[in-house]
Amino acid sequence: MELKINLATRYFVDTRKFSATAGSCFVVLILILCYLVATIAGNLGRENRLTADIAALQARFSASSHGVTEKEYDLLLKQIAAANGIIRKKSFDWLVLLDRLEAAVPNGVVLSSLDPSLKDGSLKISGTAREFRGLREFVENLESASFFSDVFLQSQNETTFGATQKGISFTLTCKVQLS
Repeated sequence: MELKINLATRYFVDTRKFSATAGSCFVVLILILCYLVATIAGNLGRENRLTADIAALQARFSASSHGVTEKEYDLLLKQIAAANGIIRKKSFDWLVLLDRLEAAVPNGVVLSSLDPSLKDGSLKISGTAREFRGLREFVENLESASFFSDVFLQSQNETTFGATQKGISFTLTCKVQLS
């Protein structure tokens, strides 16, 4: 009996390729391990620093037995009210108001002053009309507009302009809804 070995049926491992692949995987794993260790060390350092900051803040606040004084609180409320007032004044949309007034003012009526009150949303309008008919039309236009309400004619007086022209000066108030 003669034994023969067929080399094609047996698996052979190329140890050089295996060693190179295993070595490169080992190097990559070592690099990942170094990155993770550095990240954990950085996080522990940040945690220790934050813990120390929290302890310092707690010690500072526990040292003051009453916290914020009444005077400091009142000063803070005044500053908040001033900032809110500035924001309210900046949020008033003059262009929308002027566009809506332009649509309501008929020919022969001239507006001389607008005085909006941001506290109650009212608007005081002063002006002059050539004839009472123009003033009446202006008041009716304001009353029919959806963004003006509570239109009240406060005063009206006959006035003269120059030597020959006469007119009616008026003052009225209304509520404005710009939103």
